[in-house]
Amino acid sequence: MKLVRSNVDPVREKFAAARKELSAALIEREDEVDLVLTALVANEHVLLVGPPGCGKSLLLDSVLSWTGGTKFSILLTKFTSVEEVMGPVSLSALKADKYLRVTTGKLPEADYAYCDEVFKASSAILNTLLRVLNERTYDVGDGVARKVPLKLCLAASNEWASPDTGKELAALSDRFLLRKSVSPIRSQAGRQKLLWTRDHAPKLSTTVSPAEVEEARRAALSLPWSSEAKEAMETVLKELAKEGVQPGDRRQFKTVGVVQAFAYLCGADEVLPEHLEVAQHCLWDSPDGDQPQKAAQVIARVANPVGMRVTQLLLEVEQVLVAADVRNLSDAAKAAAKLAEIDRQMSSLKGNGRVEKARLYLKEQLKKLKLASIEAV
Repeated sequence: MKLVRSNVDPVREKFAAARKELSAALIEREDEVDLVLTALVANEHVLLVGPPGCGKSLLLDSVLSWTGGTKFSILLTKFTSVEEVMGPVSLSALKADKYLRVTTGKLPEADYAYCDEVFKASSAILNTLLRVLNERTYDVGDGVARKVPLKLCLAASNEWASPDTGKELAALSDRFLLRKSVSPIRSQAGRQKLLWTRDHAPKLSTTVSPAEVEEARRAALSLPWSSEAKEAMETVLKELAKEGVQPGDRRQFKTVGVVQAFAYLCGADEVLPEHLEVAQHCLWDSPDGDQPQKAAQVIARVANPVGMRVTQLLLEVEQVLVAADVRNLSDAAKAAAKLAEIDRQMSSLKGNGRVEKARLYLKEQLKKLKLASIEAV
């Protein structure tokens, strides 16, 4: 991956520091951290879906605490009223026969929003959210659609919206360009950190203002696409169509900006095929029919992103460790050989920070495996 080494960009340095600090504190959430920071740079919205207790709220709250500007947070239920999201009706306006909302402190005046359990909102709220999220406008009641300052809406849900729940939820899901399933902690090391580290809240050394976020967005949009990356993007779309996955035109168009934002976050001076890694969270319409998995498989095959390959190899590491019986010397030796082979595969990948970190983790697990087998003798 090509990195910018000259003319240090202080805003990019802030994003790099936040990325590192968030990933260090939040267990096995490197991909989610990248996704949310990419969405922030791209001026798009992101949705994380997973069971309770997977760190979704902690990640989103941490990012919101890092950003400057006004924030709006809410836990949505079927009983949540429009007034709680958009603001109460003005009593003084009613006296003058006008129906206007007072939006102070509510979503229409927020730079950043966090909507928990977003799919449980009522129809009235969903219909209003659609326009705010997509057009970034809101009508307080006087018939004038005014621009809202919303730069990023972070949403979380315990489950995906079912296609049987109606067009409203399908439309709302489409407003989130970046969408990802969040899984519980998989690795033994991650489980140990979860159990025995009492404070998992990230300690961020910097803050970023809305003006700096806008500066980052402009810088990302100025990154050129390499011819190889353009070819890979077009090939991905063709291969997805063969798999029956055809994201809409708007989603395809906006994905270009998201990939540029991810390249900016990675410190690159141009978009390379490996930066298409982030597109796996954009280039599908519905979670049904294994569309997200198909998108990931096609992108991995066509663009061969380093990050996706590292993730795959780390999953293989955990499968080896879970299956290994350290009390059986033959079994332990076979597990050690498999880990050594995975390390050789990792060594062939281009270094991007994640590779080095993964290899250190693998070598630590290999050392623990050998020590455990010696102690079992």
